[in-house]
Amino acid sequence: MRLTYDPAANTLRLTLDERPAEAPRAALDLPGYVDVGEGGRLVGVELRAIPGRDLTAVLQPWTSDPVAAAYVELHGDAAYITLSVPEEGIDRGQVRTAPATLRAELDRAHRLVALAIPRRGSGYEISYPSGNRCWRPERPGGPRAWVCAIG
Repeated sequence: MRLTYDPAANTLRLTLDERPAEAPRAALDLPGYVDVGEGGRLVGVELRAIPGRDLTAVLQPWTSDPVAAAYVELHGDAAYITLSVPEEGIDRGQVRTAPATLRAELDRAHRLVALAIPRRGSGYEISYPSGNRCWRPERPGGPRAWVCAIG
């Protein structure tokens, strides 16, 4: 999977590593959730069912991809795509979930080609990976505060 940043739209765009056989034919907004961890790190996204479409069929290119399939979980009318794994030092106790409107780009067969994730929304801001990097430096005798580099 590949995650790129579109500064004009202030979104992250998730695609498979391989280029799709055809350009997206349709785009639609769908309800979902973002999980954001410490430092504004994007942990994962949950997609809710697309009205009138079978989510399993929509995600077929992702669930059949030898790499992406390990990160996509289908649960009835929802799917979760993991973008940061525990080995990357994610403290699950620091992860917060916020509702988001995700933009699905579909091919002619109504399969997902790309997913646009807003970098900022009500109750969340994704700082990494979008060009911003945040850290909490130690301050002797003082409180720790987040410091972010905007790139």
